[in-house]
Amino acid sequence: MISFRPDPTQFRTIAVYGDSLAFIVSPNHPLAGAARVSINDLGEELFVAHNVASPLRQKVIETFQRYRAPLNMAIELPTIEAIKRYVAMGNGVALVPHLTVARELETGDLVRIPVDELEIKRVLRLVHRSQGTLSHAARAFLRTVRALAKQQGPPFYYQVDRTG
Repeated sequence: MISFRPDPTQFRTIAVYGDSLAFIVSPNHPLAGAARVSINDLGEELFVAHNVASPLRQKVIETFQRYRAPLNMAIELPTIEAIKRYVAMGNGVALVPHLTVARELETGDLVRIPVDELEIKRVLRLVHRSQGTLSHAARAFLRTVRALAKQQGPPFYYQVDRTG
């Protein structure tokens, strides 16, 4: 499972889930009650980031640069789980995939605040070699994923990405 499009000459992908970027804070954070914020309101915030470079991280950095907004990414942690816990304790704010914090948003451990300039969408894809043959188990898995998408509906779906 990946969140970017690989080389279509080497890999076949099937889009299966639509996700978005979530700006999260502790329920005790001063912004927690805000209906929405602007990227320009975030210059004083201490951002907790994942220490792994990714296309999503690069998109966030470029967005802050485009709006000439300061991005104070002074803390980097090795896992999304560590980031969630650190933010929940009131030690900063973060931008993470919504899928990774859905449970904490439901329980109230974290609060999501919309940031208009950071409405970044991403698609999760299943990927396999385009020249490879799928095993019986892999084909059964894809049938299950397709059935789940049909049953659940958005944000789940099953769309074979076309090459070329």
